[in-house]
Amino acid sequence: MDQEDCKGAVVNQKSGDMSLMLAHMDTGVTFYHLNDERAFFEWLGRIPCVERYVREGCAGLVAYLKRAPRKDELRELLALCHRYSVDMRQLAKFETARNRRWFRDPQKYWHRAVFGTPSPDTRAATPPTPPR
Repeated sequence: MDQEDCKGAVVNQKSGDMSLMLAHMDTGVTFYHLNDERAFFEWLGRIPCVERYVREGCAGLVAYLKRAPRKDELRELLALCHRYSVDMRQLAKFETARNRRWFRDPQKYWHRAVFGTPSPDTRAATPPTPPR
């Protein structure tokens, strides 16, 4: 299916909440060996909140979650996506009042990939670097 055919495509999800879906989990992923590919799918399949994953046309590899990820599961998804260069912006939807403090920490390796550049109010809280 070419790029134009994918515009406006809707993922066929039989049931559940679309917010519990991660699409394009394989876009831009480079596997350097069969064991590297196997490790990716085994890791994804071992994350407890992942119900299943399937290839769905324009949406690529889609992971369906049973529920919102808990702290360690979210950290695993962050690590998996970071390790395999999966677009991490879709993980931002898992921010809650409960995890905001650690998840939105601008010092964490995933912050820019998930949330983009820090907001002005976050930057204001960080003291400026003194000139040299």
